[in-house]
Amino acid sequence: MDDRREYFRIDVQANIDMAVLTAQPTHQEDPASHFSASPVLRAMAELKKLDGEAVQLQQQIKDSDRALGEYLHVMSRKIDVLAVYCLTSSTESQGDYGEITISEGGLSFIGEQAVKIDDWVALMLIFAHPTMAIALHGQITRCEPDPDKGYQIAAEFRYENSAQRQQISQQIMRSQMESIRSNKT
Repeated sequence: MDDRREYFRIDVQANIDMAVLTAQPTHQEDPASHFSASPVLRAMAELKKLDGEAVQLQQQIKDSDRALGEYLHVMSRKIDVLAVYCLTSSTESQGDYGEITISEGGLSFIGEQAVKIDDWVALMLIFAHPTMAIALHGQITRCEPDPDKGYQIAAEFRYENSAQRQQISQQIMRSQMESIRSNKT
């Protein structure tokens, strides 16, 4: 894998659920459908989409009526808090968070079971800080035994759309900013 450093990489705390697929997924196939938290993931994705659509409108309202704009901002934050609560409560049974290395191109992590190189997988990533979840398709690029922990697995993301790439990119930036903040204190 010669292009290993094509993207910025960062170590983050995340929970990973992986489902090995029997064939290459189609563009219509929702990677979240392979996981029990699928309805929550779809709701979170829709909330993110609505947030993006509302940003400009909310700014226009705030420009014309500051109090109403602030109120709408508070309501948006309340919805975010509820969404994070729904996400964390629906994924509590998924296990502990572990350290993964992630970039826009893919990720590497310790897995309990071996997978074959070039296998297609559905991945559900639940990030600890800041809290966010996303389901993606990927293709295994490496699986090497680790004598202490299981298997060192690497997968390359296969994005269905640009919104998925943007979510991963934003999560990487947020994690980096959080890391910088925590190192300053």
